[in-house]
Amino acid sequence: MTHLFATLCALPWDSEFLGFPVARLAAARLSPAELAAAMAEARRAGFYLVYVVAEPADAVAQVAMQQAGAQLLDRKVTFVMPLPLPTAARDSLAMVGSATVYTPQLESLAWQSGAYSRFRLDTRFAPHVFKNLYAQWLRNSLAGTVARRVMVWRDGAGTEQGLLTLGEKNNRADIGLLAMDARARGQRVGQVLVAAAANQASEWGYEQMQVVTQRDNETACRFYEKCGFQLEYEEHIYHWWL
Repeated sequence: MTHLFATLCALPWDSEFLGFPVARLAAARLSPAELAAAMAEARRAGFYLVYVVAEPADAVAQVAMQQAGAQLLDRKVTFVMPLPLPTAARDSLAMVGSATVYTPQLESLAWQSGAYSRFRLDTRFAPHVFKNLYAQWLRNSLAGTVARRVMVWRDGAGTEQGLLTLGEKNNRADIGLLAMDARARGQRVGQVLVAAAANQASEWGYEQMQVVTQRDNETACRFYEKCGFQLEYEEHIYHWWL
């Protein structure tokens, strides 16, 4: 039997941020008995919310989550591309700079990047939870905690119209937040930011760059494929409130 401590783990940061005990349950390839035991342990441990992560074709997890009243809120997909790739024109890349200071415009872009976030879609959360979470993500990125560089595309007036945070995950360059202001869409701002990120990641010595988004965000998926990313894997995340 899979060891429960390897399957169910507390999430201290999430628990502190949300104000109640939160855990993650890795349900992949568990037998019905193993999954039932892990869910029972979650109840005994007093968790209030559990993120259950399962493979898309895992019928055992699907049935268990349905019976438990859990909600599938994220069909999470990871895209990967090799580095380097062809870049955008130099004059376009010249419009990409760095940001180190938190501004209302960057905050707005961070919120826009999370339109399909499970923290926004879960109606059990108050609206401010999603906004506070993404604002904190931006602050941590600017502070260098979760990103090595915060890249921005500024218009002629110097206003940030595009945002991309670039860090590291699984020994790869990792795109965190990515958003374009509605006024800048259709100007290839996203493509320019991704090209600039690929250049930066290559300079840092990475051989691959990855990005995570939601399968339901079809526009984003098509965009990443157009940029040269390929789908690596998909996993489903349920919110199970106890």
